[in-house]
Amino acid sequence: MECAMKNTLETKFLLVSSLLTIFSLTAFIGCKYESAPSLYDPNWQSKPQPVIDSVFPPDSALAAVDTIIITGRNFSPNPQEDIVFFNAGIARIISATPTQLALQSPVVIGDSVQIRVSVIGAELFSEPYRYKLKAAVAPFGSFLPSETVLGLATDASGILYASIVASGSDNGIDKLTPDGVRTSYAPRTSGAVGWTSLKFGPGGYLYAARNIRAMYRFAPGGGPAQVWVAFPVGVQIYDFDFDQSKNVWAGGNNNFIYLIKPDKSTKTFPFAANIHSLRVFNNYLYFAARKDSVEKVWRARILPDSLGTPEVYFDFSAIYGTAPSALAITFSSEGDLYIGNDAPGVFLLIVHPNGSYET
Repeated sequence: MECAMKNTLETKFLLVSSLLTIFSLTAFIGCKYESAPSLYDPNWQSKPQPVIDSVFPPDSALAAVDTIIITGRNFSPNPQEDIVFFNAGIARIISATPTQLALQSPVVIGDSVQIRVSVIGAELFSEPYRYKLKAAVAPFGSFLPSETVLGLATDASGILYASIVASGSDNGIDKLTPDGVRTSYAPRTSGAVGWTSLKFGPGGYLYAARNIRAMYRFAPGGGPAQVWVAFPVGVQIYDFDFDQSKNVWAGGNNNFIYLIKPDKSTKTFPFAANIHSLRVFNNYLYFAARKDSVEKVWRARILPDSLGTPEVYFDFSAIYGTAPSALAITFSSEGDLYIGNDAPGVFLLIVHPNGSYET
């Protein structure tokens, strides 16, 4: 009896398995598969091949600094449809017409850089155009290995003024002509470690800060430092800049931003942060600061005898993390923000007015 029950179970199992197999094959055979639609469009026509006729400046430009004008044909008036390559690097398009592109090159250095233009919808690139891109940064000044340069300033003649620190102590301010000739401008200052910020201001005076509670200035032609404005104990003035009204905006590791008027009266505006650098540009005060353990570039509108509410202009820590710092900022005439920093492998970050950035 046991054997009969076993045979019956095996027979049922085989019957069920056979039915499932037949069902699966029927379902498979009964499926209808349709081929995917073709991506080929027999009516598509390519836009005409872009053509480069000339490039200005005609021979060379400073990489990532100068505005380059490409004149030619068959460009798109929509800048987002034009792609300009300098070797493998891609340029930033400033403006576009069907016959002209204004752009800034990527950081590509070479005597025979290939420029090629691609237009979205055009099958072919332009023919290559050979061009020279020069480095915008080069070593300057005959400084010794034991010397460190802190604050820098230039005058209307292009002469560079540099705060020199030698073996950890202030070694005065030297001036360097455009061809590199170096002479002394101001002697060392007792008790100073170096000048963190230098700017030429009204009357030809060279104004200076050294991260303590005072600002100084040097008479036209040089000489010893003179105290210009003193602040309460605990204030640190690390950097400053002038606005169009000859007011000074200053900051450091403080709870305030400081306004110093030409008559040396002062006002304060709350902003608790460690400010590394300040610049006035287009009626705004920009400042790179570490606030709440993160690095950002802020800005506030300069108002008559006041300062608007600070707002974040660029979040440096969101890109490079909280460890690196945005140490120095300045602007080009076209509104590009240059951020000197200590992020590994970056050195200089360029932030464009539209919020995009490049190194």
